[in-house]
Amino acid sequence: MTAPVHVVILYTDAGGGHRASACALKACLEATGRYRVTLLNPYLDLIAHLDLFSRFGSLTGENIYNEVILRKGRTGLGCWLFYAALRLNYVLCERPAIRILARHFEDIQPDIALSVMPLGNKTMLEALKRYRAGAGADRKPKGAVMITDWAELAPGVWFPNRDDYHAICGTEDALRSARKLKRLKGKVHAMGGLLIRPEFTDPALRKTPDLPGFDPARPVVTVLYGAQGSQRMLALAEAMANTDHDAQVVFLCGRNAALRAELAALDLPYPNQILGFTDRIADYLAASDLFIGKPGPGCTSEALALGLSPLLDRSLALPQEAAVLSHVQKTGLGRSFATMDDFQREFSSALKALDPRAHHRPASANSSPTDVLRIIDQIAGERHVNAGATAVKA
Repeated sequence: MTAPVHVVILYTDAGGGHRASACALKACLEATGRYRVTLLNPYLDLIAHLDLFSRFGSLTGENIYNEVILRKGRTGLGCWLFYAALRLNYVLCERPAIRILARHFEDIQPDIALSVMPLGNKTMLEALKRYRAGAGADRKPKGAVMITDWAELAPGVWFPNRDDYHAICGTEDALRSARKLKRLKGKVHAMGGLLIRPEFTDPALRKTPDLPGFDPARPVVTVLYGAQGSQRMLALAEAMANTDHDAQVVFLCGRNAALRAELAALDLPYPNQILGFTDRIADYLAASDLFIGKPGPGCTSEALALGLSPLLDRSLALPQEAAVLSHVQKTGLGRSFATMDDFQREFSSALKALDPRAHHRPASANSSPTDVLRIIDQIAGERHVNAGATAVKA
């Protein structure tokens, strides 16, 4: 019996999108029975001691991103300065990181090493190159990078200029970036949308959520600002309290327990449900008529796949999320707001625009769960072709 192909997926917990993509890929691959998947956060599991933020301060780089950039909304100059410091951290610690990761690859022996995180992909590929050099002729592990952003923020952030990996892209913007690298010719793969979990495209995998006190005849709104939540949700809750509407609102606060408690303490005049972290996002969004949140590439793709029209907060858009806003606005698939006055106006308009005869409009096609299997099967198959060629040459 053929052993399952071992895929190691490298991710980061800076934000929730990278982990969500890693888990979505794991679910797609393991459902086939052909793959064995290991999730690896190198920052926590292998190279935590190389984090210069924690060495010279009280927070790790991931903590700063989650607690300062995301929760507190420092998405302007402070975000750019953080990115510059993070880049410097990579440069200064690249050599020991490569050595440590290569040794780990030797221990766990992946057939495919696939990254769903930016900035560190040169490090991963160099480590894989070292591991590959010591592997036998019958073990030629492959490298891959799957971009989880709508577009590459700057050259090299996701796709290093080298020829020893495959690039997997879910948008036309990302494809353009990858195809500019001539060394990647023949190794750039397109998916029909950013990768989302299968339950967003397959209704049979979803369940109807329990929404006590909600009236099935009234619209349901879900507010979600990623896995870390955001204090911005408090202002939105109060703005909705001061707006005439008949909506019922679900607040998904993620891992932000303080935010959940503050929302629960508000005396909101409309039916609401306030939840912490949940892995049932698809269930809640599928039961909703409107999605409100930050323009994250993952959550926006999920909403569009379910036929929801997103109302996106452009005031908290991260630099890499500008492409999401541009796409939604150019295509007319959703709306955006910056101030609370903007929000109240757009919120009212979005509710009035809902078709009372249809729960959702037609969903934006997203074939990523199927596409990614085809792509990974192709990459896995190349291991045998290359190994056979090596044997014949010898």
